[in-house]
Amino acid sequence: MNPIVLRCSSCRARIKAPAQLRGQTRNCPGCGTLLIIQPQRLEDSGPVLVYENYLATTSFMPNS
Repeated sequence: MNPIVLRCSSCRARIKAPAQLRGQTRNCPGCGTLLIIQPQRLEDSGPVLVYENYLATTSFMPNS
């Protein structure tokens, strides 16, 4: 199993924990804040224009 990567909500330290610790609580090694070991949600990077990227990478020609 892959390790779980998370950030401390207090000091923003990047922490790797074994997958076996998922759901358990541990203290941040940097500041001591109590953390629940769970995968970090991906941050939203905003909207992406998929169709525009598709046109740029293909030889698609719309009907004239």
